[in-house]
Amino acid sequence: MASRALPADGVGIQVPVGHISADRIHWQTVFDARDKPSIYRLHNGSGSGSDPGNAMIVEVDGAKRTIKVSVGTSVDVMGKKIRVKAGAGGETSRVEGWYVLVS
Repeated sequence: MASRALPADGVGIQVPVGHISADRIHWQTVFDARDKPSIYRLHNGSGSGSDPGNAMIVEVDGAKRTIKVSVGTSVDVMGKKIRVKAGAGGETSRVEGWYVLVS
């Protein structure tokens, strides 16, 4: 019996919008595809009141160099695998925000 590929087999995780809630230890995967890269806008909404918040660390395609997203700012990234975690500097060990598929 021949194996048939299902339509979902060729598609990675691709959620057009979502919530970021990550800590300093574990990466949160925003997007993971096998074939085609996508562009996602990531927003660091951490910090409120007297809490200076944490920077968001973004890793694209397992890069050795990461992108640091300051509190209250956004960044557009393109890749096949996009992950985030909390940086240092805030009152807590977490980072909160959102992401949205741009294209």
